[in-house]
Amino acid sequence: MNTKIEKLLANNPNPMLSVYKDGTVLYSNESSEPLLQEWGTKIGENLPSSIEDLVLKTISRNSPETKDVRVGKRVYRINIHPLPEEECINIYGFDISNHASLEEKLLECERKYRSIIETTNEGIWITDTEEVTTFVTQKMAEMLGYTTEEMIGKSAFDFVDKDDMESSFVRIKSQQEGIKEKEHEMKFCRKDGSIVWSLVSSTPLLDAEGKHTGNMSMYSDITQCKKAEKELKRTNEELEKWNQETINERQRLYNVLDTLPAMIILLTSDYHVAFANRRFRKRFGDPGGRHCYEYYFGFTRPCEFCESHKVLETGQPHQWEVSGPDGSVYDAYNLPFTDVDGSPMILEMDIDVTEQKKAEERLQESEERYRNIVETANEGISIIDAEERITFVNKQIEDMFGYSSEELIGRSMWDFLSDESKAVIKHVFSKKGKNINGSLEIKFIRKDGCPLWTHTNSKSIFDKDGKFLGTLNLHTDITKRKEVEEALRNFEIARKKEIHHRIKNNLQVISSLLDLQAEKFRNRKIINESEVLEAFRESQDRVKSMALIHEELYKGEELDKLNFSLYIKELADALFVTYKIGNADVSLNMDLEENILLDMDTAIPLGIIVNELVSNSLKYAFPDRENGEIQIKFHKNGENGSIIEESKNEEYKSTSFILTISDNGVGISEDLNIKELDSLGLQLVTFLVDQLDGELELKKSNGTEFIIRFTVVEKNNHASASAPHLIK
Repeated sequence: MNTKIEKLLANNPNPMLSVYKDGTVLYSNESSEPLLQEWGTKIGENLPSSIEDLVLKTISRNSPETKDVRVGKRVYRINIHPLPEEECINIYGFDISNHASLEEKLLECERKYRSIIETTNEGIWITDTEEVTTFVTQKMAEMLGYTTEEMIGKSAFDFVDKDDMESSFVRIKSQQEGIKEKEHEMKFCRKDGSIVWSLVSSTPLLDAEGKHTGNMSMYSDITQCKKAEKELKRTNEELEKWNQETINERQRLYNVLDTLPAMIILLTSDYHVAFANRRFRKRFGDPGGRHCYEYYFGFTRPCEFCESHKVLETGQPHQWEVSGPDGSVYDAYNLPFTDVDGSPMILEMDIDVTEQKKAEERLQESEERYRNIVETANEGISIIDAEERITFVNKQIEDMFGYSSEELIGRSMWDFLSDESKAVIKHVFSKKGKNINGSLEIKFIRKDGCPLWTHTNSKSIFDKDGKFLGTLNLHTDITKRKEVEEALRNFEIARKKEIHHRIKNNLQVISSLLDLQAEKFRNRKIINESEVLEAFRESQDRVKSMALIHEELYKGEELDKLNFSLYIKELADALFVTYKIGNADVSLNMDLEENILLDMDTAIPLGIIVNELVSNSLKYAFPDRENGEIQIKFHKNGENGSIIEESKNEEYKSTSFILTISDNGVGISEDLNIKELDSLGLQLVTFLVDQLDGELELKKSNGTEFIIRFTVVEKNNHASASAPHLIK
């Protein structure tokens, strides 16, 4: 009850009581004491039965009752007004002992009540049975934007909003039947056209006979409340929509996380598991809203070793390793995560690396075992990467090269190779590329400058995609063996030189003996058969040609190969000295390809051929001539000098040569068949050409030209003719 009203009631000179429906006195002012004493009751106790029955009658009929009560010499008229909603009644008493005094008091009471009505915050509106306004408070008029004068006499329906018109008719009809309406909301139109929402409490007014005389209603302006309510509703709808969108977005996220192949959970800042994906649930069950330490380990408090919350402290991803309750090892990847509603969370992805850890341990054990094998091996082991840098050496390599592993690793392998081995390896690379799987004898240079020979087995290393990574090399020290081989080779060279020297000396002895024999017949006039002397001279020339071969071999660096170009020049010069043709001026023109190397099986028969043909031209091509020319050409056959045919066997190759010996002398008769000649020299030429598996062509115009073509087969850098040795 309003304090102001309560104070006013307490000071009212007339009795005022509030009584509950069962007759219990709830309130009484001081002026009610005479009545309470008359009735023999007090606040909190029941009224006498006569008054209590009147109270019940008033409540059941919902209509006021009036009764006169005598207290001593004074008479009080009490008016009993029902308040059904509050389930109580109000009793108003008036002293009517003196009628004039009663009227005055009644007027005074009316003024006080009017003052109360005018000062209340609610608007009060009284209408008659036709809903015409008979009374309205200033508060009510202001609520609708009118004056009291503008509202009195007008129908209440003139102010009701059209949306509430129908419901208002229904309520009016109920009130006309004496039914008090429950508190309800209504819309009114203000004078300016705006809407006013009001909370209405209406009571029908009945006369003494219970006939409806009008309605009294109290109105509270709830427009702002309705606006706030509407805004709240809109906000709630938006919030509900946002909440639903948040739920949908979160569900979409969960659906994605559920399909990932790793175990994933979302943790709140207080360690609750907000979500665990399918793989996590399959391994550990449903989290059921538990804390991660409860769900994961069954603990009752956070794990001391946990590092997940570091991401909330640093805002940076964090990776760590954790052992699960089942003994498995997991790589835990924690990421700072913001939920769809903006709250901070931790996204943890756990990857089971138990097998990987076991494999790493096995690999480490295997590596340690193989490292021990490698380090204790008698052979040197090295690994060269794709850029030809040394990436690994064992202890044996350090001992072999005289370098520490720190001095070797990272350096190019070429830094330790000898020049001749560099050339060999470059040749291997150019031929086989990076796919190396074989062995070589390689000469390295130790730290002290000494040579180190190794028998090296190399194997290329490739990754799973076939990319070349380098080579694995196994080195066996063969330096001692190479030193022995070198000593043997030097011995063999010395032995061959000695043999050649002796052969040359022996052949020179033969030549000298034949020369002495020729001298014996030279000055004897009685010997007319000069062919005897000529026979000795030819034999002498042939022996000289053979001796010259041995001499060239002895002077050369290679004992089993002859530089045949130089040999031809030496032989031709010797023949020109031997055969001096009177006053004839015979010139020698030679076109020889340089550095043609032939072995003994080819050089000896070819040397005799040159001897026979050149000496034949010197003897017979220029009779009675003052000048002439002999020409010798020797080349590899083909354009630009050579034709080299690769054999099916990669160890062999063949080279063709052409030898041309010609003169511009008198020539040979066109009818002459070279195969039918009686000349021993020309017969020897045809025999030796056949021995070389060669071809002999004779041209007889403008002198004589012999063209000889033959092929040499080479194996392992050694030349050999296809024919057998010269038959002596």
